[in-house]
Amino acid sequence: MAAEMRRVHQLIGAGRLQEAATALNAAQRTAPRDARIFMLGIILASRAGNPDGAVAAGRRALALAPRWHAAMIELGLALARKGGKDELAEALALAKSAVALAPQDAGALDRAIAIAESAKAAQEALAWAEAGARLRPDDIRYQLVLGRQHERQKDFARAREHYRAAAAIDPDNPLALQGLLRCSLGLEDTQAAQAQAQALIERFPGDAMVRYLHALAHGQTPPTQPAPVITSLFDQYAERFDLHLVRGLKYKVPERVAQKLLELHPDKKFNLLDLGCGTGLLGVYLGPIDGFIIGVDLSRKMIEQAARHRIYARFHAVNLLDALRDTPADHYEAITCLDALIYVGDLTPVIPNALRILKPGGHFIFSCEAAQEGEPDLALRRPSSRYAHRDTAVERQCRQAGFADIQIEQLPALRMENDAPLPGFLVTARKPFAA
Repeated sequence: MAAEMRRVHQLIGAGRLQEAATALNAAQRTAPRDARIFMLGIILASRAGNPDGAVAAGRRALALAPRWHAAMIELGLALARKGGKDELAEALALAKSAVALAPQDAGALDRAIAIAESAKAAQEALAWAEAGARLRPDDIRYQLVLGRQHERQKDFARAREHYRAAAAIDPDNPLALQGLLRCSLGLEDTQAAQAQAQALIERFPGDAMVRYLHALAHGQTPPTQPAPVITSLFDQYAERFDLHLVRGLKYKVPERVAQKLLELHPDKKFNLLDLGCGTGLLGVYLGPIDGFIIGVDLSRKMIEQAARHRIYARFHAVNLLDALRDTPADHYEAITCLDALIYVGDLTPVIPNALRILKPGGHFIFSCEAAQEGEPDLALRRPSSRYAHRDTAVERQCRQAGFADIQIEQLPALRMENDAPLPGFLVTARKPFAA
């Protein structure tokens, strides 16, 4: 049976999933109480994109071997991949049990750390990474996890120690080098940040993240944020996004824009492109329309949340700049972009493409964080790493692109930040009818 299990594992590794499934079914008929068969079932189901099947196989394995720490951790991983609140809580509990049973098993620790990071359990992730570092002091992965966790807690000094340890293990590791640079920026150590940024850009001149960090280190305003900055933020924020944004931060822009759209289209006959759709709050306030709503967002986890509302016709997990560039002309009656341009920055590629995509008479409605007196037309704020825009500059760009009837509504509270209102503005611009 052990030899057969190895053969099935090799089949899965080679992507021969149907053969592996046939072999596993045969093995189960031979040894129906062998937990190893269901352990392989977890791996097979995960490779086949069947998360429910992976969880079911994990539960069978653990039922057959209740004290087998490997079954606990694999079931925990399968649950964590599903990503729901209850699944993550159960996954973390299983990881704790598995590590308690096998504290010296580095493989179990690796998987437990992955579960803890998925569950945003910083204390457990730190403890298990420290245990892993003691077991394998030359393994860079543990130092990177420790650096990442301390950085998330804004403890840049301790994070920098671990990134330095990671760089000592592998001097060319980009994650360690970028982490060192981010910590220097967080500590406002300009001299170190600039030296690190120069070394990074010489090694990785084509890397968008490196160029972004290099600009920050030299006091420049990068034109936009790299995709990983946005996805890492919103992937971990997706499940609690709606509740936090609406209740905690008093965010009412989607509700206001839905009202505007219905005033413009009282018969609800229009097609809408929702750029940076997030969890689909605009669709929720808008409700079903006599047309289709297309959502665009970089974060697949945000899209998963938006899909639950069953309002959007389909989604595209792409950068909104790419979506604007690749969408055919004269395609939509309305385009919205709410609380997304604060991560995009430069509107030069945004506004003209929005005009091109709209049908004549269509409207582009978008929100911006408001730059204040003394700030430039485009300001990158620290530590939020969000862009703020001057309303006069945005209005000018809209006019230069060819928009008409440009209305700017000042929002004293775009949302709350640190218990204080954050000023912003809402732009509604119409594409002229053909002459």
